[in-house]
Amino acid sequence: MTACPPVPELAVIIPVYNEEECIIQVVEEWTQVIRRENIHALFIILDDASTDRTLERIRCACQERPDVMLITHQVNHGHGQSCLDGYRKALERKIPRILQIDSDGQCDPAFFPMIWQARDQACAIYGKRRHRDDGWIRVFASWALRQFLRIAVQTKLSDSNVPYRLYQSKYLAEALTRIPKTFNLANIALALLLEPLGFVEIPIHFRERLGGRCSVHWIRFAQKAIQLQQNLNQLADATRPNLVRIRE
Repeated sequence: MTACPPVPELAVIIPVYNEEECIIQVVEEWTQVIRRENIHALFIILDDASTDRTLERIRCACQERPDVMLITHQVNHGHGQSCLDGYRKALERKIPRILQIDSDGQCDPAFFPMIWQARDQACAIYGKRRHRDDGWIRVFASWALRQFLRIAVQTKLSDSNVPYRLYQSKYLAEALTRIPKTFNLANIALALLLEPLGFVEIPIHFRERLGGRCSVHWIRFAQKAIQLQQNLNQLADATRPNLVRIRE
């Protein structure tokens, strides 16, 4: 009888859209740091209907790697919902911890050992972007988001949309069912839902992109802000009594 392969102790979720210039470098440098920590991990890469050579490059570089699971979307789901798809796949595999990072190289793996060391301190460990190289527009957008959420829902999270986060899986299943499919910035919803269970924030340096360019134009930040208000009201009405409805 063939023995079942051991369940990985960590799932690394990487949602990707049009990152042909840097996705392989990101996977390789994260593979190196995960292996140095002697962690048995599964990389779950979600291609969100890329229109460039991203999918081709992933298939070519990772087709012989049993530690890589590639999921492809025929229609673009958006970053947040792609992350949720990755979380669900990790839960199906009963992987006890889930790390989510971005595919553009801004999540520096040099800070992962500190994140991993804190894994038992709370259900959620977040990178806190203390130093950032991604430009003043994004820094300002994050600041504005933080102020908005502190007023709107009284969150104590410093960076509820940070893409550098580690979760204990046992807390995720129920929370994922409470996030509407229409919630665009789903990482924010998940962070808010899990906040009452406790969290730890680890200061990190957020690098410049390793290649390509951001697919979100600055004008869309305003559109996303309006949509976020609507989504938060849906979340408050449907799921969380202590998430105060925003006055429209």
